Parts: sequence; C-alpha cells; structure tokens
Amino acid sequence: MTTKIDLRIKKSTYAIKTAFWKLLFQQSFQKITIKQILLEAQVNRATFYKYFADKYDLLDSVEQDLLTEFEHLTQQISTPLLHNDTDVSELNVYYQQSVQYIYTNSTKFSALLKPSGDPEFIKKLIATDQKIWQQKNLVPKSSIPEHYATAAMIGMATSLITEWVNSDFHESPQEFSVIMRKIVTPLLSEQSFFKKN
Repeated sequence: MTTKIDLRIKKSTYAIKTAFWKLLFQQSFQKITIKQILLEAQVNRATFYKYFADKYDLLDSVEQDLLTEFEHLTQQISTPLLHNDTDVSELNVYYQQSVQYIYTNSTKFSALLKPSGDPEFIKKLIATDQKIWQQKNLVPKSSIPEHYATAAMIGMATSLITEWVNSDFHESPQEFSVIMRKIVTPLLSEQSFFKKN
C-alpha cells in the first residue's frame, strides 16, 4: 500500500513540475498561474496544494532539484580537490562535469537566469557553489580572510557561468571549460592572493 502511495506522489509531483517547466520556458514566472499549471499537469487544485503551498514553493522545489543534482554530480570528484600539490587534472574534471551539467540542463538554467525568471536563483546557485567549493577545498589557504577569497572565486565562476548562459551557450561545453580553466585556475595558485601551508 505504501508503495502505491509513494508512486502516486511521485507521479503527481512529476506532472506538476514538468508542467511548470513547460510554462516557464514559454513565459515569465510572474505570468504563470496555478490554473495554468493545473491544466497543463492535468491535476486538480487539491492535489497541487497537497504538495506545494503556492507557485513560489513550486519554484523553490524545482530549483532545489536542479541544484541538488548539480551538487550530487560533484560528489564523484575526489576530495580535497586542491591541496599543496594541486591536481590540475581533477580540477579540469570538475570544470568539465559542472559545465556539461549546466549545458545538459541549458533550457532550465536559461529560464531561471533570464530577467523574467527568478532573480533569487543566482543567490541559490552561489550558495550551492560555495558549499561545493568548501567541501572540495577549492580555495587553498589564502593571504586574505577565507570568506573574501571564497567569495571572489565563487563570484567569478558564477559570473562566467551566467555570462555563458546569457550568451545562449555561444561556446560549446568543451570550449567553455577551457575558458573557466584559463581564468579561474591561475588565480587558485596566484602567490600574491594565496599562500601555501
């Protein structure tokens, strides 16, 4: 019986989230109504409110799904990623996997990062990046306070990603990975900015 209930919940929430994404690809978040979501998902109002408080709660849920999967992807990369003998190949794998994930989910990232998407999504992306960078020791010992060094590195990486998304993915994932590597990696070993243990 529990399996049937779990399956029904998954089916309903999947239909609602899929409908929401479809609508978000077509119009701004502000214009999306609960009625549109219900029609697209073919669920009733009671079913929607059983799982989500409102469309903002639904937005938060789909964003969390996207970012949790992004974070999960990085768990496959060995930790600590950077140490005294920086393993550049591991760092390159991190860039490639992260960039490929964003590209694979390009329509979702575009919909959320465009002006008519969610202005709060960039903050969530930064927070997720910060968590990943701390878990993977992406920022080595710094000659300035760690929170500033971390903010600088994450801000730069997030700005590059946002620019790539806003350019409608002008470069291929492979080309953009190289850009990330060329801009971010040298700063991770910059003597004036970072210091060895």
